Amino acid sequence: MTVIDSYAHVFPMRLIEALEDVSPTAELRALRNQSSYLYDDTRRIAYMDEHGFDVQVLVLARPPVWLGMERADIHRLTRVANDSIAEFAGRHPQRFLGVGVIPVVDDVMMEEFERLHTELGLRGVLIFSNIEGRPLDDPSMWPLYERAAATGVPIWIHPQHANFYPWIGKDVLDRTLAWPFDTSLAMARLVYGGVFEKYPDIKFVTHHMGGMIPYFASRIDAFSRSTAKVYARLGIGESSGPQLTGPAIDHFRRFYNDSVSNGSAESLSLALRFFGSDHIMFGTDFPFGPEDGSWAVEELRNVRSIDVSDDDRERILHGNLEHLLGL
Repeated sequence: MTVIDSYAHVFPMRLIEALEDVSPTAELRALRNQSSYLYDDTRRIAYMDEHGFDVQVLVLARPPVWLGMERADIHRLTRVANDSIAEFAGRHPQRFLGVGVIPVVDDVMMEEFERLHTELGLRGVLIFSNIEGRPLDDPSMWPLYERAAATGVPIWIHPQHANFYPWIGKDVLDRTLAWPFDTSLAMARLVYGGVFEKYPDIKFVTHHMGGMIPYFASRIDAFSRSTAKVYARLGIGESSGPQLTGPAIDHFRRFYNDSVSNGSAESLSLALRFFGSDHIMFGTDFPFGPEDGSWAVEELRNVRSIDVSDDDRERILHGNLEHLLGL
């Protein structure tokens, strides 16, 4: 059975070196030391062969490296990022599918969006769960959604650091809990901001199996039907976004989501019940985790062991990604 990893991370050395000249942060220094799989394609292919991964979708790692940069530097380095991802994928075109990145959205980055899916042949675009602290339904983001819907280019979403509390980095809570929370907020702003309402065929891919959404679906549904309006009337909540066609919770089911559950069959089963087997795609977060990539093996074992039909397992392991990209 074919195995396509829809959310495997990459960070080519060319980009690491370019970023070091502009913004030599601790996040960037960690990339050199965490795993050579991020930039060593030969070693990565050997790992894939050993553990049974046929294809990886390459998504740029560690979004915090982009924080605090001047816009002109972001423009220049985004081109380096997309060039280097395309080069990395191009060395093994039968094994890798590249996804470009747009850290911010403006006129220059919209030109880059056109370049990455035409000239560079990248199969999607990565954005972050907040854009320099702004939500994903911010007016600056809508030109991207318009073009992504028109071209059919899927948008991958990766969580980004946000301003929660100064102590949130202790014990890695910024990534353990805050990232799934920020992903959930991003999804909610896309729903309540009316992005699916205006562009019903737009395609988004979330990380970490849709964050908190499958677990809090009933609460989201209950609040969306009445409580938000009541709170606004009482003066303790902001007014709602545009009127949605049908229940808000149905809009959440339009997201595609990777299967990253850190090996939890119960969590994956819950996500499958909420999103449906046609909106969950095998993903691993490779090469992160202990023992230099062991999460990927756990995720594959998890998908192979859960109680689903063979057809559903085929959809999760490769069929949904193939459909998403028109392969």
